[in-house]
Amino acid sequence: MKPTTTWSVDTAVRLEAIFASYRPFDIRYAADELICQSGSYAAGIYLVTDGIAIESYVDREAEVVPTDLLGAGDLIGFELLAPDGGPLHCTSCRAVSGVRLAFLERSAFDAAMDDHPALSAFVTAHLAGRALRGIRALWRARLAPSTRVQDLIADLSRFGVPTEDGVALPPELDIRLIADLTALSKRRVKDAIESMPEIASRGDRLVIRQDPRRSCELEGLLDDR
Repeated sequence: MKPTTTWSVDTAVRLEAIFASYRPFDIRYAADELICQSGSYAAGIYLVTDGIAIESYVDREAEVVPTDLLGAGDLIGFELLAPDGGPLHCTSCRAVSGVRLAFLERSAFDAAMDDHPALSAFVTAHLAGRALRGIRALWRARLAPSTRVQDLIADLSRFGVPTEDGVALPPELDIRLIADLTALSKRRVKDAIESMPEIASRGDRLVIRQDPRRSCELEGLLDDR
């Protein structure tokens, strides 16, 4: 599993190992398949072990609004942590690429939380990280178009693969998806990217010539002490 969040490979592997000890369902979705829908019953927690998914909600005008991209190490189904048990999903998630998930039913996830106190610390940190990403997305929406695109691409670098001169984004993270996430037209996104010397197009991939990731890794959150 290649983590695309703010923790290390070692921590992400330990998280997957905890899930594995509770006999999770191994679920796979093809690109563009719906993983869960807003208003549907939240039967458990999904751990993304491979691939990319997009989270969204429907606004008052019945428009689908994307809110976050999720990758390996991210969790889906936090409604279970609500005081009322979170019976329904608040957002929808759809596969952007092929996605593999480890799914734990409610009772199994509750047992994992009881058996592994460090998992609670991880979940708290993960929720905080997701909330900060949401706040940053709201802040980003107020930026000028070119700055908005630049900031989003910097965030998307967490999904990238290191190359000799920077970070290559997966082909699924294309101009169309960036336009959806920034609420800009594809033409404006393309113009913004072409004006950035640090971004290059290599075949079907965008390459960030200098890795802009600034986040600190959350180390040791799954160490049971």
